[in-house]
Amino acid sequence: MSLEIDFEGVKFKNPFWVGSGPTSGSADKIIQALKAGWGGVVIKTIGDTIVRKGVRPMYSAMRSQSRELMAFENIELITEDNLETWDKYIKKINREVPDAPIIFSIMGSSDISEWGKLAQWSEDHGANLIELNFGCPHGEPEKRSGAYISQHPDLVYEYTKEVVNSVGVPVISKLSPNVTEIADIATKAEQAGAKAVAAINTISCLIGIDIEREMLLPPVHGFTTYGGLSGPSVKPIGLRAVSSIFKNTKLTISGIGGIAGWKNAVEYIMCGATSVQVVTDTILNGFDQIKEWTSSMEDFLSRHNYSSLEDIRGKAVKNIKEYSYLENLISQRDTIDDEMKKIREA
Repeated sequence: MSLEIDFEGVKFKNPFWVGSGPTSGSADKIIQALKAGWGGVVIKTIGDTIVRKGVRPMYSAMRSQSRELMAFENIELITEDNLETWDKYIKKINREVPDAPIIFSIMGSSDISEWGKLAQWSEDHGANLIELNFGCPHGEPEKRSGAYISQHPDLVYEYTKEVVNSVGVPVISKLSPNVTEIADIATKAEQAGAKAVAAINTISCLIGIDIEREMLLPPVHGFTTYGGLSGPSVKPIGLRAVSSIFKNTKLTISGIGGIAGWKNAVEYIMCGATSVQVVTDTILNGFDQIKEWTSSMEDFLSRHNYSSLEDIRGKAVKNIKEYSYLENLISQRDTIDDEMKKIREA
């Protein structure tokens, strides 16, 4: 059973990509992920004039009473390494894992020409696909980049078009969920020539407060800033976004948000995704889980007599209807109390 996918002409041995983040921030980490068996890696977002030093600490987690991870916040920015360093990283990756598909993630400043130059640099360095980071919810929006772009449909169109006109490889626009209707934003990217979108980026948040110490989290010398939320709790938002984009565009989709196992990946594919990206789980658990994920996904397809992942892509979306449609299906309803009792007992 093959898990191979075709993502806009680029072949991947499976749909699992390590997403852009701390676990794709160096040559060694990217090589480790690819050798472990991940289908692809989206490198940590590169930039030029907007590269800044990171603060510490930059992470914080929210857990249930049983200590299971519910949500994860980061206040991390793009790479701290300059293009010269990334030139060395890319050369090392090509030596160690030649022919492995690499997706370059880029973010420029509010100067639109910078995006085109970064895209050309990426293409010159062998990018198979280029992902435009329009979704970072902190650090750059105040400078009219990151999520600021994703929240303005006209800017998504303009910046996407600039990159599409600058390179020959397929372009992926990575979108923020911090908008009213993400499918409308995706449509603008499609009109500008993007072949794909990645959804979702992290959700703007303030994860919590240590009330005993009156300390905002994560604490940077007693202060913090709004960050990006990821982890299991954001999966429902990601599924909603991916299914809506699938219904309303012809874009290829890379699904992101709360993926912590192969079943979550199947959910995203059934909502219309072709690939899935994972960051938080790789931060917490490394890269070796991919062996079990791919094996279990192959077994799932075999048990259900599917010949490939394409057989299940978008399979669930046809059953997403307006509320009025559901009203017409119901002849007898449980009371609210009955329904809540079933949920408690489940």
